[in-house]
Amino acid sequence: MYLSSVEVENFRLFDSFHVELNKGLNLLIGENNSGKTTLIDVIRLVLDTNSAEWVRFNENDFHNGEDSLSIKLKFADLSIEDAAVFVEHLSHDYGDAGAETFLYVNLKATIGGNTARAGQYIKTEIRSGAHAEGTVIERDARMYLCSTYLKPLRDAQAELTSGRYSRLSQLLASTKSVGGQSDDIERLLKAVIAANQTIKDDESIQSAKGKVSDLLKKLTFHVDQFSPAIEMLGSRAFEDMTETEQQALFKGILERLSLNLDDTGKSHGLGYSNLLFMAAELMLLTQEGEGFPLLLIEEPEAHLHPQLQMKFLKYFTTEQSQFQCILSTHSPNLASKAPLDSIILMNQGKAYPLRKGCTYLDADDYPFLEKFLDVTKSNMFFAKGILMVEGDGENILLPTITELIGRPLEDYGVSIVNIGNLAYKRYAKIYRAKDPAATLPVRVACMTDLDVWPDKAELSSGNPVGFKEKKHPNTDTGRGGNLRYWRSHYDTPEKLALYKSAKQEHDGENVKTFISDEWTFEYCLARYGLAQHVYIAIHGSDDGYTDLPDDPEEKAIKIYGMIEDDNSGKTKATYRLSELLQEAFKGKPGELKNLLPPYIVAAVEHVTEPLESEVIRESGV
Repeated sequence: MYLSSVEVENFRLFDSFHVELNKGLNLLIGENNSGKTTLIDVIRLVLDTNSAEWVRFNENDFHNGEDSLSIKLKFADLSIEDAAVFVEHLSHDYGDAGAETFLYVNLKATIGGNTARAGQYIKTEIRSGAHAEGTVIERDARMYLCSTYLKPLRDAQAELTSGRYSRLSQLLASTKSVGGQSDDIERLLKAVIAANQTIKDDESIQSAKGKVSDLLKKLTFHVDQFSPAIEMLGSRAFEDMTETEQQALFKGILERLSLNLDDTGKSHGLGYSNLLFMAAELMLLTQEGEGFPLLLIEEPEAHLHPQLQMKFLKYFTTEQSQFQCILSTHSPNLASKAPLDSIILMNQGKAYPLRKGCTYLDADDYPFLEKFLDVTKSNMFFAKGILMVEGDGENILLPTITELIGRPLEDYGVSIVNIGNLAYKRYAKIYRAKDPAATLPVRVACMTDLDVWPDKAELSSGNPVGFKEKKHPNTDTGRGGNLRYWRSHYDTPEKLALYKSAKQEHDGENVKTFISDEWTFEYCLARYGLAQHVYIAIHGSDDGYTDLPDDPEEKAIKIYGMIEDDNSGKTKATYRLSELLQEAFKGKPGELKNLLPPYIVAAVEHVTEPLESEVIRESGV
């Protein structure tokens, strides 16, 4: 059995919420206040947890002043044992594949009126049925569904130390641990009773008892007859103890135990203590027949360094399939290594699963993205807006440009994702949902080069700026050549529009592709107004700049040809250009904007807000 879906009305930031869950791992990813914790709390409040923590509703749980809320949990793939527990609460759906059996758990909470005694109160009711038309689900049956919950910033050391109602004592008392093995319990109790009797009969204990007895005689009347006795829980023979006394002794023993990483007495950090605590909880979950195996974990990365995070996630993705796990995280490390179809993006109180069929991702996109979606790229899952770029030039310069024109990306929660190639289409499809009603409110701007060479760049006699060789295809085979890269190849507006449309084939909703106005990003900078700055970044000074052609296109070709085939030189020049722009345009946002290629301005506006020529906000204002 697993929790297959959750529906919520009017709970906290969920006004109308629905999500389908995976049988195994469900990784909830999103920015703060996106609904990750709210979803986990929804499940906790309906199912309760197997810890001693008490959870309940309060007035703040009701969305926007509503006086009632409802939650529906749907469970699928019920086993015979599961069905036997809820036999009178099951629902049956009939389809082409035959009858399917489900369990629906519906909770409705209502704020009651004021009473003379208790004031305002919250009434809750839990019923079965697809539309809550079933009978009330008894507490005993609901106990079967209790989940295991690991809260954020948990005190794992306290959970594993001895004490009354300690979590360790609860784990050991479970039906599949010591608490479920009657022979082991009897042997343990008899050993404790024997040890207690040895302590009780010890000479020093008896001597102390005698001194207390002598003193008592001096303090009481002669007619009072007292004979002090030292009693210990478990001092009676096992056979003479009632079942209640045996259980009390067993509970007392477990509550005096603690669990440590080793027996050296060393103090270990919070990270390893948390792993030890999670290992103890997982032990309980993996024991067959221990109830509904659902694990809720918030922010497991809180005390784990990146490598331990990877090790932790590997357990759930490769070694453990016995239980369902719903895990919330802010960690790009976990996001980059989790199977893509296990990820559920949370945004503004809505859920957007990335499993197959939910987005425009094709089957072959999943292994590709899981291979290349590294920690740097996975930060896009937490962003409000995304600039997807093809190379280092954009990655280096865009933060500087956006800062100078009054649209600093960090102020808008925008991430730059350097794809490093033309695979931006695969990444963009993540943000396009198949369901037209499930538009992800994350603005995505894919910036890509036109990659059409101006005809004036052709290397030929008499052309002082040309450096690209035009190659015709083989006359026999028709293969080879590079004519399709030249502007003259697109001799009609229709041909160029068709070429561009292929680059924009996955645009839709909030995903939009911005194609460079000319050849490439760097070429456009030189072509549209920053030629001198680009030249100085390449050469270190403006010596020789006045010798360049006056024609803007020819000048840009000449400058771009100086670095196009030198990746190392291009990167160094890009960093120098970033510094030059900061020196030249700090405090002059409108001036820089007017010198930028239009497609860059449009892409920045798409993920931030429109740039107005009259009022452009500077960073920090």
